[in-house]
Amino acid sequence: MRILPICGGILLAMLGLAQAAAPTVLTVSANGSNTVAPDQMAASLDVQSSAASAAQAQAAVNRAMKQALAAARGTAGVTATTGDYSVYQNSPDNGSAAKPVYQASQSLSLRIAAPDGIPPTAFTNLVGQLQGQGLLLNSLDGNLSAAGQEAANQGAINDALRQIQAQATAVAASLGEHVGRFQSLNVNLNTPGPILRAPMMMMAATAAPPPQAAPGNVTIQANVTATIELTPSP
Repeated sequence: MRILPICGGILLAMLGLAQAAAPTVLTVSANGSNTVAPDQMAASLDVQSSAASAAQAQAAVNRAMKQALAAARGTAGVTATTGDYSVYQNSPDNGSAAKPVYQASQSLSLRIAAPDGIPPTAFTNLVGQLQGQGLLLNSLDGNLSAAGQEAANQGAINDALRQIQAQATAVAASLGEHVGRFQSLNVNLNTPGPILRAPMMMMAATAAPPPQAAPGNVTIQANVTATIELTPSP
């Protein structure tokens, strides 16, 4: 086989064509946001009891939780779930003649749909009722359901993508090119924590006024980075 030599001029021309054929690649970032009203209300409460024995402390917690669950399940639309259950001993200081005291506690979570972030009166009345029964209110949060979170996330992403498309179009036009295909796309979401938090407070076992709940809107932020191929104008 005979190999023909390529002169320097032809080689440079071929390299020039290869370079000319390489597309322009643009990397663009944008921060999108989407502000929506919470569509769910959640409350977290604790049942607590102290007694001279672990059995007595647990029995008191069990009775109080049974009563609380009955009240919650009797309120339309409320989803009630129990959480951490613990029992521990509080030993007296060294040298003290006091007997050990046992502490028992169990958490209760309540959720209900709250269109436009406004919880039903029945829900806040229930929370007040449970406070009156001696439960400790840890938090009262306005947040998003799974479906609401997904929709809010997509809205923030779409906002960022609109910005990226506009930036890429402007850059391409300044270069006399057009926006081509997306080579890569990276999305980072920033979701907020609780919107409204009530102070922790232990209520006596008497009638308690319902708490007031007026949560603010939720803002979801999305940072999107795209690598876009530009194509020459025809």
